[in-house]
Amino acid sequence: MKRILAVDDDQSMTDLYRALLTDAGYEVLTAPEAVAASQALASFKPDLVILDAEMPGGGGEKVFESGGGLLKSGLPLIFVTGLPERVEKLALKFPNVGVMAKPVKAEELLSVIAELIGPGA
Repeated sequence: MKRILAVDDDQSMTDLYRALLTDAGYEVLTAPEAVAASQALASFKPDLVILDAEMPGGGGEKVFESGGGLLKSGLPLIFVTGLPERVEKLALKFPNVGVMAKPVKAEELLSVIAELIGPGA
């Protein structure tokens, strides 16, 4: 079963990710902030990470710093943000990066995930 780590400080978003992605056949772990996300990266070993780019305390950038070069590792990432223009250039430079604007549409999220790591079980 493919594993997804969803990082967002908004509990309603992590609840949505957990329900949607579990129903789609993925194993899901959520983290509310960068420190917990960094620990989960090491222990959970996800196949894909969904990151809120604008969380308090550093958001996606902080996870990158403590995650040891996630972009260069090839681990697929999806940035979810209210300001997609801030991270769109990453998606152009790295084939393993997707960018989605908030509010996230379930069908679009599942489509991007399937493109990056394939369908759930």
